[in-house]
Amino acid sequence: MQTSSQSTKRVRTVSRIAGLLLVGALPAAVLAQGMRDLVEAALDQKIAQRIEITERPVRDALAELEKTTGVHFEVQTQALASLPYGAQTRIAIIIEDISVRRALERILAGLGLVLRVEENLVSVEPAPVLGRLGRRLTVEEAQLLQKLASQPWSAFKPDEVTVELRVTPRDPKDNVQAAFEQAMREGPPVDALTQLETALPRLGWQWVPSDKGIVVYGQAEDIQRRLDQPLDMSYQRVPLDKLLLDLGQRLGIMVHFEPGALQRVSARDRDVNLVQRGMTTRQVLELIAGNTGLWYEVVEDGVVIGSRQPGTSEPAPPGDRPPVVAILRIPIGTDGTTIDFLIRANELPEEFNQLRDRKMPVIIEELRKQLGT
Repeated sequence: MQTSSQSTKRVRTVSRIAGLLLVGALPAAVLAQGMRDLVEAALDQKIAQRIEITERPVRDALAELEKTTGVHFEVQTQALASLPYGAQTRIAIIIEDISVRRALERILAGLGLVLRVEENLVSVEPAPVLGRLGRRLTVEEAQLLQKLASQPWSAFKPDEVTVELRVTPRDPKDNVQAAFEQAMREGPPVDALTQLETALPRLGWQWVPSDKGIVVYGQAEDIQRRLDQPLDMSYQRVPLDKLLLDLGQRLGIMVHFEPGALQRVSARDRDVNLVQRGMTTRQVLELIAGNTGLWYEVVEDGVVIGSRQPGTSEPAPPGDRPPVVAILRIPIGTDGTTIDFLIRANELPEEFNQLRDRKMPVIIEELRKQLGT
């Protein structure tokens, strides 16, 4: 139930934006929509008198802007975590003869951030490019995003922005370089950042910044990259199918199940306990495969979970083998390729298993404390 103090706070916020709001007895949904509309209008209002905020941390700069415009900004924690210097990343804001929305879009786009209106506030969130990158921007990459957001692709000189095309053509006769150049010419003539975000998906491609250039890759590699993004896991007695679907939703990929696959998993393996920080979905899938006999396969839009050997009608090995207790990941070559070795409980000396059993409750409790903060 909304308290009177909360109601007063919301009315005050809207009053600062519009000067007047007749609340009456409107339903909550109507009131919320009215607040969103007022915030949208405030963002689009052209600022005639110059607003200048000197360089300071992102949250501080937006808090200062709120004093002038009445628009409340809330910067998401994940957005700050993606910036080169985290919460200490600094921006300057200058607005004159332009709307607040357009000015902030230009500034924040260079950091891979976007605006989204929520009832009586504006949320600052990671843009899709940061979701694909899956890590913190470097300073060079932030500078590149700023350049891409400042002018159309056609304004860049040859080789000013290097482009690595990691795309396998469907037809060997296709020229991926020519396809890329044509897509960028046909994209909306606004700025290069918008052109990349709109033109490449039409070809089934994605892109990320990499140092001072960009890497363009296909849908299959996009799925592989998402599987290797570290996530914080907190699942306690969660059914296996719900855990997998939740991970797919968090990564923005589809999870498909082979008919009857989960029914073939032993009852003891259908509920999952998993509390871990910085674990990748690929590692989770490997653990599940090692413990249950299920397999996974990356497809064009996500992952398929099955219980039969791929390409055959033979069932996969049963899930009654000793559980996987660790993954040993060893790099091979210099391009980041790794190979994983699953370590099962029966492969460790007994004293190591005893040590693991003693330490595991302590580790889990510490992880819970860290997740709580």
